[in-house]
Amino acid sequence: MHEAPNAILDAQKRISALTMTTAPMQTTIAHLARVSGRGYWSGNPVNLTLRPASQDSGIVFRRIDLPNRPEVAGQSCHRVDTNLRTKLIDGSAAVEMVEHVMAALYGMGIDNCIVECDACEMPGLDGSAMAIALAIENAGIEQLATPVRQYRITETIRIVDQHAEIVAIPSQSDGLTVAYHLDYGTDSPIPASTSRFAIDPDEFLQNIAPARTFLPERDASELQRMGVAQHVTYRDLVVFGESGPIENTLRFPDECSRHKLLDVIGDLALCGVRLHGTVIARRSGHNLNGKLAEQLRLRYAQRLRSHSRAA
Repeated sequence: MHEAPNAILDAQKRISALTMTTAPMQTTIAHLARVSGRGYWSGNPVNLTLRPASQDSGIVFRRIDLPNRPEVAGQSCHRVDTNLRTKLIDGSAAVEMVEHVMAALYGMGIDNCIVECDACEMPGLDGSAMAIALAIENAGIEQLATPVRQYRITETIRIVDQHAEIVAIPSQSDGLTVAYHLDYGTDSPIPASTSRFAIDPDEFLQNIAPARTFLPERDASELQRMGVAQHVTYRDLVVFGESGPIENTLRFPDECSRHKLLDVIGDLALCGVRLHGTVIARRSGHNLNGKLAEQLRLRYAQRLRSHSRAA
C-alpha cells in the first residue's frame, strides 16, 4: 500500500528537523548548462543539457535520442555492476559513465536536475569533472521551497570485497567528509596516496573536480587492443608508465586518490539524499561504492516510512 504523499513530505520535514538544527532548502540550477564531448568507451559524440527541475525530482537522466525520450533516475536501485564505470538502467533508458556528472551535481550542491543526453555514455572530457562543475557554477543555483532530503549516518556500515573496502561512520559534524586510501602495491607504477576532504562547492571545484581518470600503460594498451577507447590519447587522461605519467603532468601530488574520491562522491550521490557523516574507502571501486549507496538509500527510505507511520 502506498504512503500518502502529504504524509511522506511531512515525514521528510521531521527528519530534516531531527538531523540538523536548521534544515536547508533543496536546490536546482538557475539556468541551462551544456557540456559536449565524446564517450571514453564508445568514442561516440554526446551532448549534455542540464535543465532546472522541480523540488523532490532528484537527478534524472533523459535519453532524448531514443523514442519517447525515456528517463532513468540517478538512484542506486537502477545501478548495474559494470567494469570501470557506473551504469544505470530503467526499461529502455540506459546511461553509463554517470559518476562524474553525479559527483559534479552533488559536489556543487544541486539536488534536482534533468540531465538530457543524446547518447548512452557521458562525455569523458579530460577525465575529470571540471567542465561539468564549471558549467553548473555558470548556470547558478536556485533555492526551492522544500527542505532538502538528508540522512545522518548513525551507525557504522562496512562493505568489503577481497582487498577493498568502503566504510560509512557517524560524525559529529554536518555534511559529508570522504577519505580515500589508494595503494596498488610496489609493483604498480601508480603512486600510493591518501586524500581527505569535507565536501562543499568551493572545495569540490578547486580540489576535487580537476582530478583526472588514470590507469597503467599496460591496461590502456589492453583496452585499445580490445577495440575500446580508440580515440583516447595521453592528453585525455593520465596514463602511467614505469617512470610516471606519459606525456602529461599531475595536477596534484595525490591526483589519483583525489580522482578515486571524486568517483566515491558520484557513486554515493546515487543514494538520492544529502549525507551527514564520514566515508572512508580503501581501494574501493564503483561496484563497492554503489553497494554502499544502496544501503544508505534503503536506510533513508526505512526511516522515512517509520516517521510516516508514527504520524
